[in-house]
Amino acid sequence: MKKFALILSFVGLAFAFPSAYAEELFLDGDFEAAQAAAKSANKLVMIDFKAEWCGPCKMLDRTTWKDEDVVSAVKEKAVAIKVDVDKHRDLAAHFGIRSIPTVIFIDADGKEVSRFIGYRDADGFLEEFGKIGNS
Repeated sequence: MKKFALILSFVGLAFAFPSAYAEELFLDGDFEAAQAAAKSANKLVMIDFKAEWCGPCKMLDRTTWKDEDVVSAVKEKAVAIKVDVDKHRDLAAHFGIRSIPTVIFIDADGKEVSRFIGYRDADGFLEEFGKIGNS
């Protein structure tokens, strides 16, 4: 009985404190808002180009974007937004998006600093992200 109570306690805690890192990571706003926020904070803009139907994009959401180390690293150096390529075709075309997921880093003036295409787990993302300096 004690084991059952202990298991219920852990399950309860999991629901009481759900992992909201993905929601914490991404700015609730558009590209212009992210660019303005990045400029005022002297940070990069990280754009996660995605689509609802994209399996690897969903994997990023379930894994990489929920990783505490990823969230912390990105928040330190960038303002992050998600852009659905089906809803924002003009912005996707502007950045030459041909495949998703594509993650692009730009400076506050809009100059591309780096990009990678495809899924990365947390370690792979952090390895690539660590190579990017603030511009």
